Amino acid sequence: MSIHEVIIRGGLGNQIFGLFHAYKLSLKYENKVCLNLSNYYFGQRKDRDFILDLLYPSLLEEFKISKNLLSKVLYLYVRIFEKFFVNKNQNFLPGDNPFFINYFRNRYIHSGYFQKIDESELDKKTFTLIKKRFYPYIKNKKYNYLAIHIRRGDYLSKKHSMHGIIHEKYFLEEAKKLLSENYYEGIKIFSDSPSLIETKNFKKLHKNIIFDEGGESFEVFRRMANHKGLIASNSSFSLWAGILGDIENFSIPSHWMKNVNSSILGLKNFKRYNCFL
Repeated sequence: MSIHEVIIRGGLGNQIFGLFHAYKLSLKYENKVCLNLSNYYFGQRKDRDFILDLLYPSLLEEFKISKNLLSKVLYLYVRIFEKFFVNKNQNFLPGDNPFFINYFRNRYIHSGYFQKIDESELDKKTFTLIKKRFYPYIKNKKYNYLAIHIRRGDYLSKKHSMHGIIHEKYFLEEAKKLLSENYYEGIKIFSDSPSLIETKNFKKLHKNIIFDEGGESFEVFRRMANHKGLIASNSSFSLWAGILGDIENFSIPSHWMKNVNSSILGLKNFKRYNCFL
């Protein structure tokens, strides 16, 4: 019997990508998978804490959590291996090439959040499974608002400039289209930098413009997932909110990072809105 361990890292959206991969491995090998959380032991960013179990409390029942000394050593080994020995793969996002290491007999550790969800039978089963698992913790009465996620925050820093910023005009173009096709009571804007949003431009589309109140990330995620419409940013946070919320009128950007088309994520059945970064 093989034992598989998946490194979980990043913010909430990336944590869900990692969980998707863990579910995929558990289906493939018909065995319980371990989640390695050592990244959060060494991590310095307080806005990137492990909170997946707060969004999905059943996580601790389904998976063994690995955070002992061996887990930390394996994590550091994987990061060194990733830096010096993993070739860049154009089939994945820059800096996030998934790989695994067979570090002992029948023992494997997997790194890099799983990104491309294709039409394979295994991916379809995994996609169905993760939506089913989250359903009781996500579903609530739908707000009849068009939600828009406008991410700025750390994307404005030089360190994260490769992500690129989606200009407001692209959100406005998609919002105008969705508003012409559906009735919404208003537009709710989710943003980490509300002061940078030109609210007057959105008021030209709908007189009722409100901003989400913010708070804990997993609470914001649940609220975002319970809207009748959602325009996602180039962020796995709003991507998964639309998926797990099963939002019917859900649009994701045509480009995910600078010079990187969002087709790299797979998910080809989801509607794309035109944008450039």
